[in-house]
This record gives sequence, structure tokens and C-alpha cells, in this order.
Amino acid sequence: MDCQTQHLKMSPMEFDLFISHASEDKDSVVRPLAQLLRDSGLRVWLDETEIKLGDSLRRSIDHGLTKSKYGLVILSPDFLRKEWPQKELDGLVAREDGREKVILPVWHNVTREQVTNFSPPLADKLAVPTSKGLPEVVRVIQRVFGDQSNTAPISIPPQEKSRSHDINSLIVKVLDNVQSLSDAGASPITGIPTGFTDLDLITSGLQVGSLVVVAGSTNSGKTAFALNIARYVACDEGLPVLIFTPNDSAVHTTNRILGVISKISAHGLRTARLTDEEWPRYAEAVERLANSPIVINDLSVITYDDIEMECRKRLTMHGALGLVIVDSIECIEESTDGPTDYLSISRRMKVLAREIGSPVMLVSDVSELVKSRADKRPILQDLDRLDRFSDLVLFTHRRSESTSATDLDALEIIVAKQKIGGITGTVQLSLDPACGALEDTPRSNGDTVHSQSWS
Repeated sequence: MDCQTQHLKMSPMEFDLFISHASEDKDSVVRPLAQLLRDSGLRVWLDETEIKLGDSLRRSIDHGLTKSKYGLVILSPDFLRKEWPQKELDGLVAREDGREKVILPVWHNVTREQVTNFSPPLADKLAVPTSKGLPEVVRVIQRVFGDQSNTAPISIPPQEKSRSHDINSLIVKVLDNVQSLSDAGASPITGIPTGFTDLDLITSGLQVGSLVVVAGSTNSGKTAFALNIARYVACDEGLPVLIFTPNDSAVHTTNRILGVISKISAHGLRTARLTDEEWPRYAEAVERLANSPIVINDLSVITYDDIEMECRKRLTMHGALGLVIVDSIECIEESTDGPTDYLSISRRMKVLAREIGSPVMLVSDVSELVKSRADKRPILQDLDRLDRFSDLVLFTHRRSESTSATDLDALEIIVAKQKIGGITGTVQLSLDPACGALEDTPRSNGDTVHSQSWS
């Protein structure tokens, strides 16, 4: 028996871990992580299981803090802005005397800069990000206790097939959400940010469990738009992104994302003819992308069942998915012989989005009829009912397809349907056709249109 294990055996501590967290992170991280830790044999203090009706909240938490060997701190944007979790953190900091660590940080959707601004000493501590998957978080924690050999197998419990909710419990969740938004100063972003300011103002981000359709004519920039969002979600938000590219190789897609990050032309990347100024940008882009949680599946013949299986596999590995992109729906084949029913596939994709708790983005072409109109901007009727089960429909439209490849091109993102909120409008982005990078375009009169509609 080693010294650390012997110390634990002799310790009067009632719990191995006290989980300090923001209430907003309960469903996505805290509950499943606590269950995995308990399954591995660790004693976990979690407020909702240890505090009983009539107990003093303050005294119960103080008891948990003092009777737990370690404090597992889930550092998230919500944690960093809320007062109560910071009081718990202060209690854990007070227990650290410089000789023995007490705080075990877990980073959830936060950057080092955010943690440093919150607490420089905390940023210096070795931490594990949830983007590596909850099973990996558990394994890192187990190594702290030194008893990994006696650990039970780690698994994510299957999603319940159906659930009924009492209206009182739903009201509590609604009020908690309103209170959280109020505490945050009514941030307009309630979903996964896309990285495009005006678009996020209209959509409030890509909502968890939503089906997003990104559609446009050939060469309208829809794949570039999807990959720019994938890059932002993975590299800037640190969330796992799963991309299906049955019509393109994973290597080519990787090069496209590198072009977006480095802003080096596709031709330059393909031929490796880079200038002295471009090589450092390329090296930085490679390092940044290599450290991002992106998975690309380029199976050329793919069915919905293949997509669902891969999504659930990655969900088990990572604990959560920030975004799933399928480029494109026209490449999905039926599992059985017969014509492909894209309406049925979109319905199943919507169900999948809800079950895995992630936005699912379907890239699609639009009807050839759009080319016969004077106004080439797509409309919902050009989707052939593909919008029926979608929560958000975004059309891509390039104002001019004759612009020189060395010039910035204007790309319109048309919010044609938004199930939640109902706000529609048009956002202007600047596209560099040479590398596929997209940027916000400074607003001018008439550039950003918000029109109110309800669906």
C-alpha cells in the first residue's frame, strides 16, 4: 500500500470529492460526471444529493467542503461570473497551505485567458478540459487517488427513449434559466456562438438540440461558411466538433480549415509555395488546429445509421458535442434499396440533435429554379420541404461570382427561418475566396436587416 492510499484509508474525510459548479452546468457536465465518479468507486459530495429539505444551505456546503479530501472545481463561463461558486472556491483555497493540493480544476468551455483574468494562480494549476471527454476527466482524477487498477469500467449511460415532465419541475427550470440570464446581464447568446457577431445577435447562437439547415446554390460559400463556424466552435470555444464530409477527403477538409485559420490561399497550401511571411502563420495554424477537438469522418458511402453511430460514439468519448456538421444531405444514402427520402432523414436528424444535446448542421443544395429568377437569393420553397423539421434555416448567397479571387467577396447569410424567436434577417460577411476565410463586415445603412416574423 503506497503512502497516498494509506493516508486515504486513515483519513476521517467522509467524501473524496466536493464538486463546486454553476447550476447551468448541471445537466451537461456535473450530473454525468458525478455518476461516472461514483461508478468508479469515489465518494462524491454534490449539493442536490447531499442537501435535504430543511437543511441549512450554508452549513451543508461548509460541511461538504471540510469533509471532502479534494474540491473538483468545474470552471465554466457561468462559474466565473457567479458569486456563490466563488465562495465555495474561496473555502477550498483557504484549505490549501502550499504543501498539499486540494483544488482539482476542470475547464469547461473556457479559455486560459478567461481563467487567468479570473484567478492567475488557478490558471497555473494543471487542469483537464471536458473537451477530452468525461471518461478522460475521470481517469485523470483517478490517477490523483492512485487507485486506477481497482476502477470499474467507465461508460456513459444510454439516453432515455422518452420522458414525461411534471409542469412544476418545468416551471422551476424556466425560472432558473430566466434568473441565470438576468444575472448574466441578459447576454444575447444563449446557444453555441458562431463567431459572427451580427448572426449571433439574430439567432442567439446555435441552440442545443436544434437542426440547422445551411443551404445555397453551387459555389455560394455554404461549405466555407460551415467550416468557418466549425473552426470557431472548436478552436475558440474549445467544444468538440464532428464533421461528416462524404463528398470530400478528410485531408482536403483539414487543408481548408488551415486556410481559414492562416488566411493562406488554397493554391499556396496545395503546392507548399509559401512566402517568408506565410510560413509562421502556417505553423501557428497547424499548432492551433492540432490542439482542437475536431473529428472528420470522410466515409464516401454513408447512411443515417452511420452518422448516428459515430455521433453516439463521439458523445461517449467526449461527454458532449459542441456541433455536428453533415456536408451534405444529398450524399446520405438509405440503408435499404430504394430512393432516398431526404425529408425522413431530416426528421431523424432533428431527433438525433435532441438526443445528443448538440446542434446538428445539414448542408444542402437548393433547387435549380433559383437560377431562373431575377433575384438569385434562395427562399424556403427552394428547399423542397427540407425546412419542415428544421429549427434554423440559413441561406448563403454571393452578390457577385465574377470577383477576382484576390479580392474580398460579399457573402450574404440569409436567416430565412428561426423556430425559436422567429426573427429573420440578412447578415453581410466578407469572404476571401482564395482561402475561404469569412469575417464580419462593418455595418452600413441597409446592410443588416432584422424583420420580425413568427413561426
